[in-house]
Amino acid sequence: MEPLPAPSPTSVRITGDHYQWLSAWTGCLTLLRENAIHTANPAISVGVEADDAGNLDDVVLLRRNPPHTYTQVKYTVSSATPVNEEYLTKPSPTGGPSILKKIAKTWRTFTADGIDADLAIVTNRAPDPHDPLIAVRDARTQLLLPKAADGTARSKTGQARTRWAQNAGLSETELHDLLSRLRFDLSRELAHVYEQLQLLMAVCGLRNDSHAVDEGANWVAQQVRDGHRTLTLDMVKAAVDSLNLKTGPAYAILSIATLKPDPLAAEADHTINWIDRFETASEYTKRRPLAPATWAQLQDDIEAAPARLPGRTNISVSGSLRLAPAFLTGTAFRMVTGADCDFSGWCRWW
Repeated sequence: MEPLPAPSPTSVRITGDHYQWLSAWTGCLTLLRENAIHTANPAISVGVEADDAGNLDDVVLLRRNPPHTYTQVKYTVSSATPVNEEYLTKPSPTGGPSILKKIAKTWRTFTADGIDADLAIVTNRAPDPHDPLIAVRDARTQLLLPKAADGTARSKTGQARTRWAQNAGLSETELHDLLSRLRFDLSRELAHVYEQLQLLMAVCGLRNDSHAVDEGANWVAQQVRDGHRTLTLDMVKAAVDSLNLKTGPAYAILSIATLKPDPLAAEADHTINWIDRFETASEYTKRRPLAPATWAQLQDDIEAAPARLPGRTNISVSGSLRLAPAFLTGTAFRMVTGADCDFSGWCRWW
């Protein structure tokens, strides 16, 4: 591929907006799928630049019952600035509050009445591997805890916590509470966003080529231009019909990752994550459980999975696993009357 010319300011703005519309379309698909498979606490609407959401208003996923999810979406065309303390605590270009201080203020507003909230920063910026707190982020949960709480006040981690708390205007106890809810969804390159959306559209029973993804994001953009800040289930269903996206039924998602991370894990209805419980660091050489983990334990986890999913007959298995666990998964669901377990397209095995 030939190098592209440097993007213009207009190109940067357009791409940044499209990145946000893709994130909002992800919320719309979650809304559509969770209501189709009758999850216990489904999403009821998606807010885009929503009112009363403070600085976490880019994409808001409202559920029947809290916690709701409030997301700030950040896009950059340069890799020069990773996510670290400096990025999060520096004043805005106009001298206003830092990103961290804005998030802390919004979180305090949300939780003033004791109502919990799920918070997220979604960005294509990479984490700084040298930052005392960002470097200990748990890739499974996208949270800085529990490791960010380790260390004495004099340790590098403890000193960083003190600086973050002071910048945010919080006590360290309050900072701990905030970090227990604030997910750092980092390194979300456009290619990764498209891959996740294609997988998610497939399990929603929709066309899932890249053009279909763009159609969904462009529909979100048109709603914003028309002044609609709240996208309801009926609106999303109407969009699916008008764009001719529907191809089949929606699926409940079972994520089983034994070899490499599953891009659909965050959307799954039940997750089995055994990546760190198999020998070696390479997905190509992971062949047996790492002691004390055993094949019998993995079998127990897989056989318990049908009871952990919504009462549906259409099950999509995503992730990465070898043939033996795949056969066991199929057997476990065939024991459930009428269950249709689909591995095609979004589950990789070796």
